Amino acid sequence: MISRTSGRTLALGALCAALSMTIAGCGGDSGGSPAAVGNVQTQAQTQTQTQTASQQCAALAAMAIPASSIGAPTSGAKIATATLVQTSGEYCQVNGAIAPVDPAAPAINFQVNLPTNWNHKSLHYGGGGFDGTLITGVAALDMAPTGAPTPLASGYATFGDDSGHQSSSITNGSFAANDEALANYGGLSLKKTHDVAMLLIRKRYAQMPAKSYFFGSSTGGRDGLTEIQRWPGDYDGIVVNRPALNYTGLRLSNVVLGRALYLRNGAGWLDVAKTELLQNAVMKECDTLDGVADGIISNVDACKLHALKVLASVRCPGGKDAGDSCLSDPQLATVVTIASPLLLPYPLANGVHRYAGYNILAGSVFAGPFTTRDLGKSKTPSNPASKHDANQWVTGDQWVKFFVTRVPTFDSLTFDPYNPATYRSRVQTVSALSDATNTDVGAFAAKGGKIIMTHGLADEIVSTDSSTEYYNGLLERYGRGKVDDFVRFYLMPGVGHGTGPFHPAIDSLSALDRWVESGTAPDTLQMSDLNTATLGRTRPLCRYPAWPRFVGGDVNDATSFACVYR
Repeated sequence: MISRTSGRTLALGALCAALSMTIAGCGGDSGGSPAAVGNVQTQAQTQTQTQTASQQCAALAAMAIPASSIGAPTSGAKIATATLVQTSGEYCQVNGAIAPVDPAAPAINFQVNLPTNWNHKSLHYGGGGFDGTLITGVAALDMAPTGAPTPLASGYATFGDDSGHQSSSITNGSFAANDEALANYGGLSLKKTHDVAMLLIRKRYAQMPAKSYFFGSSTGGRDGLTEIQRWPGDYDGIVVNRPALNYTGLRLSNVVLGRALYLRNGAGWLDVAKTELLQNAVMKECDTLDGVADGIISNVDACKLHALKVLASVRCPGGKDAGDSCLSDPQLATVVTIASPLLLPYPLANGVHRYAGYNILAGSVFAGPFTTRDLGKSKTPSNPASKHDANQWVTGDQWVKFFVTRVPTFDSLTFDPYNPATYRSRVQTVSALSDATNTDVGAFAAKGGKIIMTHGLADEIVSTDSSTEYYNGLLERYGRGKVDDFVRFYLMPGVGHGTGPFHPAIDSLSALDRWVESGTAPDTLQMSDLNTATLGRTRPLCRYPAWPRFVGGDVNDATSFACVYR
């Protein structure tokens, strides 16, 4: 967290660096006085107004940003290219790299997009998975309504980075063998990229954004929460979807799942047919608990009360494996492991001792037509794990090999999350670097910051209840009234991790912007389905803990549902 005093110091340093061509020096009685700074800004604005957009863009190509202007350790940043582009409205596309302190660490590649017709706002895009791919800030937002203009086309100055390493796969964790690369992925790349982007924005427009936002999903959701927990002064509002906020708990849970599947010669492994059998049994038992049979389980809490009945309905006679028509006792034990919280005998960052279970017995989709992910193609995993293994195990295996042990050939099935032995302190160190579980966000709330958080109830990659537990932690710290002032939390029935029987479109950025700009807090929102077979159907997006119950009418129309609490 940066104090208000150090924040002002960084802001002045950024001003000096960006305007180094027009200011003789920074600091001292003259250069640092409010009047002098005001005069310099007026001169810069006048100069900007007399240049063409092409000239203003070209001027950025010569910029070199010193390490002193970036609020986390680097060796400075350089602009590689600055090009005026005519798509998504005219904008200046700036690409560059932030140099590491450690010569062996990779650089942070970034892109900043500066529209000619600027709306005086900025938007930082988060990444996904293990990152490694440049987030350009040009694409449509995750879950954006069909046909909606991109933020860049709407006038936002947008930016993103690759989190401080380069990879062709978001499931490749090998970068974490380097300390600086791991710290960048854990959050420092966000601060470094933000500070560089703000310098470029000030240089281009001779002023800072009136409002700055962050938008991210999954790892990007963790990124947004990391920002407001560590650097609360940087953003006015964030949208975080399915956030991997309890990052170390998630990876430990990945390992627990893999061990349940693959130890004991794979006795607990479920193939696709068995997984679909289980899912169909859950749907049969729970689909109508929300008042209508529509292939979506909305009343998840009620569904969980039927778990034992579902398990009994799919159990093989005598508990022994009898093929794909039933589940053996070891396979049922795997299901229970997936559904149950991981309870640790040692603390992770911020005193966290658990990772929530998944809704595998209440609508999460681990196989079938609504997901490309399953529990693997074989009861014997590869080492290292491959695309033929359970998706969760692939990331867990990479995490053990590179984040924790740093032994690329390590057999991750021998790693016990409950007792990491000599690796326990390393797990805790990694947790401190990468987790976004701190509920102390009072500085962000005090400055008027706003949070919109969503999570799908059918998520098969990041536990839905991990978000619920974080939100409840905010309630415990601040109370309902205070939390309502700055947080809106929504659970989405039928929605997986970019998958599921309901693939939502939500205009959450506009809702955030109205809240920040005019104080109009969002209440019930609406999501529309992007799945081809059910394209355009709508559902209310209810504020937690409410859920949508069918009250009559067209099942495909949101107005046929009411947000209820029981």
